Amino acid sequence: MPEIRTIVASLASGTAIPACRSKLLGAARARNGVGINETMNDFRALFVASGQPIDIDALQSLAEGWAEVAETAEPISCTDVYTGLVTQAHFQRRIHEVSTLGPEHPGPHALAIIRLPGPRHSRGHCWTLLARLGEAVKGQLHGTGSMAMYQNSAVHILFPLGERSLSRLLGCKAVLEALGDETLSPARMMFYPLSAAGVSNAAATETAVQDSR
Repeated sequence: MPEIRTIVASLASGTAIPACRSKLLGAARARNGVGINETMNDFRALFVASGQPIDIDALQSLAEGWAEVAETAEPISCTDVYTGLVTQAHFQRRIHEVSTLGPEHPGPHALAIIRLPGPRHSRGHCWTLLARLGEAVKGQLHGTGSMAMYQNSAVHILFPLGERSLSRLLGCKAVLEALGDETLSPARMMFYPLSAAGVSNAAATETAVQDSR
């Protein structure tokens, strides 16, 4: 990317990075579907590799450029750039696939929705909190075969029914409530079975989930 070359040239020459250059880099990363976490981590890594202290002003400009483009850019992949979770279109497609699978499928799935308090003073939660939210959800659900999407102050999770998945869901809810000085507390979790085969198992699961509210 030409935006990267200009940043590297500034570091190599020992000159300060112009704010407009780092802002252009942030915008370019957003247009290419790179999340804010990866964008900022890569920027920090560049300074570490060059042996120079990170330029805080340049980092701020990078984030501003990313945020401005991310608000209007059309998604170009199945990953949401704010949270790192899947996009709504990808999630809905997977819901349809699971709901229409025949008896050869290894087990029933269900949908859990963790509803979070909405932001108090803006239309949406800040991108730094959303990035932490995404990392927390992915960390809690890793290895369970679950898929998660964030939309309208709620985390939607498609997961295979089972005790392990339920335990991870409860852990996920607890971790989210602790984020941002408990900005996302209290959270409510609801459960919806996706197939008749899962209804009997779902009853016990739903009771446990309701107890966690």
